[in-house]
Amino acid sequence: MLGTADIETPDTAIIVRHFDDAPEVRSSEAVHTDEETVLIQYIIPKPESYDALRASGNFPRFPALMRDGGLHTELTASHERLSQFTDELATADIPCEILSLTQSPDPVELLTERQRQFVTEAIERGYYDSPRGCTLTEFAGAFDVNKSAASGILLRAEGRIIREFMKDSAA
Repeated sequence: MLGTADIETPDTAIIVRHFDDAPEVRSSEAVHTDEETVLIQYIIPKPESYDALRASGNFPRFPALMRDGGLHTELTASHERLSQFTDELATADIPCEILSLTQSPDPVELLTERQRQFVTEAIERGYYDSPRGCTLTEFAGAFDVNKSAASGILLRAEGRIIREFMKDSAA
């Protein structure tokens, strides 16, 4: 299996030697090194965790990050597939810890159909560009509504978008 690892270490040379000397590594190459990190591309036999990924219908995202003695990776999956993956790891007696979960909003659920139409059209017409590609009056005319109605629909949509975007960073 071909993989990449981004490893944070004060001594990149030791990590490169470790990959060179490891019997399970068929080949490796330091693609990038600096004072604190090394990015290594390697070929190894298929690990047990890969079977768990495949069995759950998931695929890894590279590069994997090695920090504090553990392998950290991101996985984009549904709740069902993530649960199946962790079950597969447990069955194979492979320890794992989920450090964080992020749920991406479904754009279909975030805005009403009318709000989505208005925002899409506003983007296409350059309403959000600087300088604006169209005025609010011109934009409202495209939907055959008055300026106040167009402004209200856009304002409510923008508020939902901004609140969703900022919800995890608000302290």
